[in-house]
Amino acid sequence: MSLRRRWLPILLAGVFVVAMVAAAGALRCPEVLFPETAAILCGAWIQPHQAWNVDRPRMIALMCAGAVFGTAVNLLLPWPLWLRAPLGFLFCATLMNVAGADMTPVLSAAILPMVLGTREWAYPVAVAVIVSLVCAGQVALEHLGLREKIDFRPFRLPLRQTLLGCGRRFLVFCVLACPAFATGNAFLAVPPLLVAYTELTRPDMTLRLRPRRTWCTLALAAAIGCVARNAVEALGVPTWVAAALAYAALVLVWDRMRVWMPPAGALVLLALLAPWPGPWLYFAEAAIGAAVWVASAIWLFPGIRPGQDGAPAED
Repeated sequence: MSLRRRWLPILLAGVFVVAMVAAAGALRCPEVLFPETAAILCGAWIQPHQAWNVDRPRMIALMCAGAVFGTAVNLLLPWPLWLRAPLGFLFCATLMNVAGADMTPVLSAAILPMVLGTREWAYPVAVAVIVSLVCAGQVALEHLGLREKIDFRPFRLPLRQTLLGCGRRFLVFCVLACPAFATGNAFLAVPPLLVAYTELTRPDMTLRLRPRRTWCTLALAAAIGCVARNAVEALGVPTWVAAALAYAALVLVWDRMRVWMPPAGALVLLALLAPWPGPWLYFAEAAIGAAVWVASAIWLFPGIRPGQDGAPAED
């Protein structure tokens, strides 16, 4: 994808991100800062073809349902995170299969409030407003000829194949994420990494052919977010300014790596919102977690792999 040709959607997405961060600060409502917004903007505005097989009504419905579920679980079930998060994963997997759509950011909408301990209904309201605005902007971009129209076709896999695929994904999730949550190392399994893992388990996902670049993109996104948060904490830089600079750096990473992976955007913004136990812990754990999730998705699930069956090796 050409940075020069896509400069206007990239700029508009950046303005949207900065406005959201500024609104969260002005309203003194951290729930308004929804990190997955950067990912959805990448897949719905920046990329000329939508990154997910979903139409706009389903996108809004799925994201709202995920946000409501995550908030409700926090309010109703006083369980530890390692027990609540699997519920979110199962709920989202079921929801996507019922809707016949692969809107994987719904995982972040549901599990993010569990990780952050969000108990305010302002969160699902903010998600509903933000996703609706993104969809409205997507319509405008289509009318301007700046992106392709959505060609949504609901997927309907045989029940046995669906259960086997979801069961395997859920098992890997439990083996990798639950110990991280139980030991207090949640940055190893932050929601954007779970979204990236789920997307990479798709057999036809072309980024499976570029695992090193995919990992580098995620790790650099975590580093950018970490630097931005350190600038806010140590230097007193306004959060919206840090977000603007971080977004610009992220676009350069996306372009230079030639890996326009939406979850990387969420990793950057999550650093501005997550609890801050130390200056570099977020980057270290997210980078390690990214390596584990990317490797697990590629080597534990069937699909194209670098150098396999004539597939090109990573350049």
